[in-house]
Amino acid sequence: MVASKGKISPPAPPVNGRRGQPATYQTRISDFADMDRASGNKLLSAYADRYCGIQRRLFADVAAGRSAVSLKPEYLRRYRIPARMFNAVRVSLEGKVASVREQQLLRRDELLGQIARAQDRMAQEQTTQAGEGARGDWLHQKRRRLEKLRGRLERLELDIQAGRIRLCFGSRRLWRKQHNLEANGYSCHEKWLSDWRSARSDEFFVLGSKDETAGCQLCVALVADDGSLTLRLRLPDCLAGEQGKYLVIPGVRFKYGHEQVLAALDSNAEYGACRRRHGEKAARQSGLGQAVSYRFKRDARGWRVFLTTALTKAPVVTDRSRGAIGVDLNADHLAVSETDASGNPVNCFSVPLVTYGKSRRQAEAIIGDAVADVVAHAREVGKPIVLEKLDFRQKKAGLEGASPRYSRMLSSFSYARIKACFLSRGIRQGVEVYQVNPAFSSVIGRVKFMERYGLSAHQAAALALARRFLGCSEGIPRLRVAPLGNGVRVAFSVPARKRVKHVWTLWGCVLGQLRPVLAAQYRLGKRRRRPNPVRAPA
Repeated sequence: MVASKGKISPPAPPVNGRRGQPATYQTRISDFADMDRASGNKLLSAYADRYCGIQRRLFADVAAGRSAVSLKPEYLRRYRIPARMFNAVRVSLEGKVASVREQQLLRRDELLGQIARAQDRMAQEQTTQAGEGARGDWLHQKRRRLEKLRGRLERLELDIQAGRIRLCFGSRRLWRKQHNLEANGYSCHEKWLSDWRSARSDEFFVLGSKDETAGCQLCVALVADDGSLTLRLRLPDCLAGEQGKYLVIPGVRFKYGHEQVLAALDSNAEYGACRRRHGEKAARQSGLGQAVSYRFKRDARGWRVFLTTALTKAPVVTDRSRGAIGVDLNADHLAVSETDASGNPVNCFSVPLVTYGKSRRQAEAIIGDAVADVVAHAREVGKPIVLEKLDFRQKKAGLEGASPRYSRMLSSFSYARIKACFLSRGIRQGVEVYQVNPAFSSVIGRVKFMERYGLSAHQAAALALARRFLGCSEGIPRLRVAPLGNGVRVAFSVPARKRVKHVWTLWGCVLGQLRPVLAAQYRLGKRRRRPNPVRAPA
């Protein structure tokens, strides 16, 4: 058995340990009170037109240098809207602006990396080839692309320095379709303009707060006798007519998460009772109440409503003193290794997870089923889940020059979606989810655990992740031999250990020796698996 070396480090806070993890549930609106469905959809569309028009006007005023907060009294008088509606417009717009600013920084880093890689590839090609014939044309195209990248970077730098935000309400993709109408299925510009106006006004947001009735002042959810919800949407004064101030939407039921919504509404009711009985200060300190926000979205079939609130956490049933469950994320499966409290493996298995070639909904279903199996096992044994903290953004940005197979694999791999699924299901099931640095976990698992316990390379890496969470240090084994698979082993050497250097320095030396050997073995195995194109004579 493998003993733990070194002191057990204090437990890191779980990823799903943050209070108030938000969750969003959706359903379709199928009925309205005191009016037919067509009239109700028309009224929601009028609300969306007013909301999105105000948001675009507010964006123009803010871009001109005015403060959004100072514009509130003016907008309330001009558009005859309640204050909470203006707050929803402002918060939604601020979120979009913040997203664009963050995307500008990420895009700048991506362009710098693409320019550096293009320059390196061109330098390598110029030193190895004379630059004539087909390779000369390749260099010419690379120079053209390099100049395009530099131009994009220059324009982006100017936007960042000037604080300029470029927002296209209605999507740039639809905006560009007007320049080639027939190729995009439009017979005239008027039909495109109709779609463009519809896309620019197809949603609105209703901001909630826990100190308001049912968590939201403008859209109050009432629980019916059958357990369904009745939404009472407050209309702005500019839309209030014969139907009154409110649009009532009965029979709302969420297929997934309806119990969580009811629990949030019960918490808000208890918060209101506590505030009336003990005062505002005591109610805020009680931890009761949850903000409930709504987003109404129109599609080809009608209107949908998205409800966002904080997840009600289930009691935690996992304990690191029992061990841990390491999960190594791969493009086609999840490798799972369970350990005891000392870091010794007790169970290892793999869960299929193939999302390549699947639609978004199919991929989400496959990921959900795979994560559900792992979380159910963690809940059964009472051990936390340990994931690897990865950043695939840089890897995906460096796909230039990579093999088509690797590019397709990495592009279809949704690490963020898998991680989010682990977090949400872990909160609902009371299973803690942690993240650790995955540095050298693959080479550690291959050298120390793969052959010793008969594991796959990925299961051995998952075992290394679980042991790292438990505080087990991984020294270089005395037998300096690493298995490559199929009974093949390769020897390696390491420099003398110095106290000033971390043990990962030695593992870096081991990885540097194994990487070319593994690459050569992969190429050899690929050639062996290649079918013979010559047919045998009949």
